[in-house]
Amino acid sequence: MVRLAPHYQIVLTREGVLDAMTVEVEIAPGVPSDEDSLAGKGKEVQWSIKSLIGVTCDVDMKRPGEIPRSQGKAVRVRDLRK
Repeated sequence: MVRLAPHYQIVLTREGVLDAMTVEVEIAPGVPSDEDSLAGKGKEVQWSIKSLIGVTCDVDMKRPGEIPRSQGKAVRVRDLRK
């Protein structure tokens, strides 16, 4: 299983008439973060989400510190739909 940090964001967009979801997930510090490793880990997370809740989404793996932190409540969902 992929070691992940507790930082993530769900990004909602609209593609034509359909809504799309991308989950941005941060890997844990010390986990290899080369492009090939990130791609493989992203596919594993994508499969886990699909098998657990039945939702197909894109997964964007981020290196430690790439997901913005906030001083107050964490922003977990970014809705970019118009």
